Amino acid sequence: MPSTSIHELAIQQIERLSKRGFQRLALPKSLENAFEQSTLARRSERLWLEGLVAIGLFNIYVLIDHYLQGGNSWLPIQIRLCIVTPLALLINLSMRWSPNKIYRETSIAGASCLVGVTHLYLESNKNAASSAYAQVGLIVAVIFVNVVMRLQFVYALSASVILLASDLVFIKHDHLLNPSEKLLGITLAVCAISMTVIANYSIGREERLGFLMRLRSEIQSKELSFLNVELQRISCIDSLTGLANRHAYELQFAKLWREAVGSGSCLSAIVIDIDHFKQTNDTRGHLYGDRVLVRVASLLLQSLRCKDDFAARFGGEEFVVLLPDTTQEGAMIVAERIRKLVEVAGSPALPEPGSHPRLSTVSCGGASCYPNDATCKEDLLDAADKALYQAKELGRNLVCWGESTSRRKEPSSSDTRPLKISVISDAIPLTRAD
Repeated sequence: MPSTSIHELAIQQIERLSKRGFQRLALPKSLENAFEQSTLARRSERLWLEGLVAIGLFNIYVLIDHYLQGGNSWLPIQIRLCIVTPLALLINLSMRWSPNKIYRETSIAGASCLVGVTHLYLESNKNAASSAYAQVGLIVAVIFVNVVMRLQFVYALSASVILLASDLVFIKHDHLLNPSEKLLGITLAVCAISMTVIANYSIGREERLGFLMRLRSEIQSKELSFLNVELQRISCIDSLTGLANRHAYELQFAKLWREAVGSGSCLSAIVIDIDHFKQTNDTRGHLYGDRVLVRVASLLLQSLRCKDDFAARFGGEEFVVLLPDTTQEGAMIVAERIRKLVEVAGSPALPEPGSHPRLSTVSCGGASCYPNDATCKEDLLDAADKALYQAKELGRNLVCWGESTSRRKEPSSSDTRPLKISVISDAIPLTRAD
């Protein structure tokens, strides 16, 4: 189920369980399964530890009771130590393997009912004190089921009904209690069962509410993270061409520059400008101009060599390509590929029959350098930009390679050495269309 649907379902269940009065604790199947999975290991561990303590206390009680009875009757201790205790230990041991809900809740409820019914049977019709004492044992069993072990509500309610029914049978067949004592015993049992069942319901309700709120918080956190990533992606993408925008370019340029300084590798930049784009916009309209931009951007991406090459829309009809770990020779090949692809692909078709759009071409200016602590990354782009304008002046549809003459931009430094950039010559055309 999609996270949005689960989120909405969780909110609905939070609102339902937060209402006053009795509300059904069972959640929709998907949420109930998620609740069970999230609490299974922790719940099984808790039941094992608490069950172990309860079995230990039960056996201490059995030994003390046998001692107080003078050690004359061996039947109670045999039933409790040889039948009830081993069975309880087996059930308790099975909790270590995190069994499914039905087995887990049913087995504990059954063992608790067995202890309660056995206690009523062994203490009935012995003497008036034992008969009254049997009521106390029943109440302890109810508290253990509903509050200590905190069985899920349906199982706790079922165990409580069984124990109450057993108590009614015990009271009916007990010949040592007078009617007022029987009424008092039943009243105490009903009160204890009612209060512990209510407590069990409240605990179960709070557990589910806590789970739903945690689930809602987790889903909201994931959705927020996804939205943040999406917003960050959108903020770095040019909406028209799908290329990286100016902001993304500046971040990537700074990153590639730092990496080149650290590795001592060559970094190349190519600035691309669409020829006569303003004229195309004026004669064919901005919508057609947008189609030209999209076409050139697509061809630009096809010209890149690998995932490390980076292309961005620099602004208007101008694009920039950054080529990490690429020397002048490799960058020249990429620049020529861009120019040639655009020239061969031509302009987008026009809607008017018989119309022939003006041939779309691009001019490219590039530069390469080995960045170091004595250089500034703006010099590289400035060199490529100057080469681009030289290509424009020489007739467009050209690739030119330029050399920067800018110096290290540190006002306090007396070093006036020029930035060392690998070039063929200063703004000399490499290729030109026929």
